[in-house]
Amino acid sequence: MDEGGYEVVRRDAGRLEHDVTTSAGINDIARDLTIWMAARHFPEQPTGQVTDF
Repeated sequence: MDEGGYEVVRRDAGRLEHDVTTSAGINDIARDLTIWMAARHFPEQPTGQVTDF
């Protein structure tokens, strides 16, 4: 962005989600996107939960 920040577009067509946010730091963007991606559910992939140690 001209003001020195970043514009982030999050889109999930399967859930009809579209969100545009701005942030000043790439660390904030990375944290927010990691949390957003972790909340996604991908039915074709296993859950990855391990309960037997």
